[in-house]
Amino acid sequence: MRRGGFTLIELLVVIAIIGILAGFIMTANQTARRRASISRAKAEIAALESALEQYQQDMGSYPKGDIKAVVSALTDSDDPNWYGPYLELKEDQLDQEGRFLDPWGNPYQYRYPGVHRKYKFDLYSFGPNGKDDGGVADDITNW
Repeated sequence: MRRGGFTLIELLVVIAIIGILAGFIMTANQTARRRASISRAKAEIAALESALEQYQQDMGSYPKGDIKAVVSALTDSDDPNWYGPYLELKEDQLDQEGRFLDPWGNPYQYRYPGVHRKYKFDLYSFGPNGKDDGGVADDITNW
């Protein structure tokens, strides 16, 4: 008389299929997260560009210095021509030094005057790898 149930082989096949499906789901999830982080970085760079243009209209020039100086210039000033804040940032978007962080936890980069044609300033993120690739590879730039 034969008992009902699954054999060890059948159970192993089912477990293997579940493992393969889980792998596909994890890969798709990581790809979606990467795209979301890249989109967020592009949106933050666009917001910074807009805030810098507004600042320049009021103050007559762009801020000098690094991203920390930009954050300070866009968020607080005693100058009578300053009509900001031009950008509002949450505490978790800044590091301990007051630098604006990209989605990967690295400070955005700012250079004024810019070195790329048609751009008054350079604004960029090193992207997911966190390394300066000269504005190519996975760097996210305003040029």
